[in-house]
Amino acid sequence: MDARRQPTDKIIERFLDGKLAGGEVRVPILNSWRRCQAAGLTPETARPRLFHDLDFDCELVRAARPVFERLRTAVAGTPAGMFLGDAMGVMFLRNVGEPAHGRLLDAVGAAPGFSYAEPDIGTTAFGTALVERRTCRVSGNEHFAADLHGLTAVATPIRNPLSGRVAGVVSVTCPNDRASEEMTALAQRSAAGVEQRLLELTSERERALMEEFLRAKSFGAGTAVARSAPRDLSRRDRLALEDAAVRLVAQGQGAVVEVTLSDGRTATLLAQPMSDSTGIAVEVWFTGG
Repeated sequence: MDARRQPTDKIIERFLDGKLAGGEVRVPILNSWRRCQAAGLTPETARPRLFHDLDFDCELVRAARPVFERLRTAVAGTPAGMFLGDAMGVMFLRNVGEPAHGRLLDAVGAAPGFSYAEPDIGTTAFGTALVERRTCRVSGNEHFAADLHGLTAVATPIRNPLSGRVAGVVSVTCPNDRASEEMTALAQRSAAGVEQRLLELTSERERALMEEFLRAKSFGAGTAVARSAPRDLSRRDRLALEDAAVRLVAQGQGAVVEVTLSDGRTATLLAQPMSDSTGIAVEVWFTGG
């Protein structure tokens, strides 16, 4: 979130000509421009791509609808828009505060059914947040596509609460002269709300098994009970173990998987059918390190 002055109108041209001076553009924006150039895009040809036969009742949309309805008042009466997209960068939901802003967004293809992924439209908060996997702000001339230079947007990825994988993105946009830090808070609050709803939509059986796994403790081999989470696991290692556990549960049968952790330890996950045949129990223990 760099608050420095806007890049000049000709900055993209200097970039494409290889004449860009160091420090003129923020590093995340420059990295995105390089990806766009490698994909063969130009500021004039970058366009959103329309998809047909989309599932507008998929799990992500069902999770997001009540969140978007609840936050509709946050953009009501303002020249702002809120968007939901999937992990591929395709838009599924949109809230618009004013009809005039809605028409402007329609003109640049910022509407359900269109892809705002980097390979299609170039650098945008919406698509770049999916690539960077973090909150991104793109303002004015930082956009790769010339048609978007009048807009500022902030986007935050949505992560699946069980696997940790990016499931989609929430973006908030408005004209450059109306941009504020409140956009960041709204995007992050919306993404968190969708993540909570995704968790609520997960089946009771999967949630119960995952909660038991998250209470797992480091025990010696052969111990059959796990109670509390190890406190020294990094976020990366925790997500890796959660993902492995979800895969074991989905297989629905006994299996053993080993995961090498970042500190050199080995985590062994043992999946066994529960005695009442209602699901799969996953146990974990740690060795080495």
